[in-house]
Amino acid sequence: MGRIPILRKTVLKAAGAEEVVARGTNIRQCSVVCTSGSTGVPLKIYLGPFETQWQRAVAWRILFEHGFRWTDRTLEIRMTAGAAHGLQMLGIARKDWLSILDSPQSWANCLAAGQHEIVVASATTLGALAEAAEADGLSVKPPRIIVSDSETLPPRTRTLVRRVLGRDPVNVFGLVELSNFAWECEQHNGFHISADSHLVEVLADAGEAGPLVVTDLGMRTMPMIRYETGDMAELPRDDRPCPCGRTLPMLARVQGRAVDSVLLGDGRRLFWPFFHEILGARDELRQWRVTQTSPGSVQLQLCLDRADRPRGEQIAADVRARLPGELELIVENVDCFPDVPNQKTRQVISLLGKTPSC
Repeated sequence: MGRIPILRKTVLKAAGAEEVVARGTNIRQCSVVCTSGSTGVPLKIYLGPFETQWQRAVAWRILFEHGFRWTDRTLEIRMTAGAAHGLQMLGIARKDWLSILDSPQSWANCLAAGQHEIVVASATTLGALAEAAEADGLSVKPPRIIVSDSETLPPRTRTLVRRVLGRDPVNVFGLVELSNFAWECEQHNGFHISADSHLVEVLADAGEAGPLVVTDLGMRTMPMIRYETGDMAELPRDDRPCPCGRTLPMLARVQGRAVDSVLLGDGRRLFWPFFHEILGARDELRQWRVTQTSPGSVQLQLCLDRADRPRGEQIAADVRARLPGELELIVENVDCFPDVPNQKTRQVISLLGKTPSC
């Protein structure tokens, strides 16, 4: 694999549509999906009929790992509803779609009334759903499977969803351009990789963070071979089998996007997990965001209820105690962060410019 060049987003974005698809493909017969564009211009992905079915199959594969049944009814909350498939017309794998533009109260009411066995949504959406259900005092039958995808699942959101909806969410990792290809082990020992559908590389030594490179074995219309995702990940330091009994390859950790990190003067980076180790356990902290505004300073925005704002000083002190001395910390209290439809929530943002690969 090392002899095959890395495929980067910048190359795909600069190329014309006819250059990124397989020879002989009729672009007009393809469906098009776009990345969120949260780190720049959205990337268009061209899918033929095979890829549409392939992406559905690899998503089901992860669900089956967690006990999915064909008779299950799924509630999925997205910006855009997905296309129905033939099995659903026969009452198999039924799915109800809700829009993220609807109120969280309407999601909670639908879940309480619908008796859904599966719930699929982003981490932010799941958190809002659980908050609404708890605020309205709704009695919700615990779904058998809750899938959190599209964003990193914060510990606070995991705890909230487990308490209100009665089930620990499954943290699934994937990209629009590659579909889902890894999921967090139930024993929280890392992420299992769907090795029968994707080849996953980390361009670093085991135990060190490096660029995540993925080959999707089912992408024929628009081949994605050694695609650099823009995310950083880490391989396990040893090859000991996972205690859960699965023998699939693993990622020890998904660090997040290289541009979603704080850059230090010596080239090292502070990724999302660094800040979450400090901030994720604070129950009074509803949301937070770290923004690097200059090489020597970062801004910490805290979303606290007004009664809890005096605690912000201690939270800030905890962060300052762990930050490298070269970084100045600027703290700001905010009421909330606005949701941006169809974009990922970014808790660590660098304004110093993007890495060349992203």
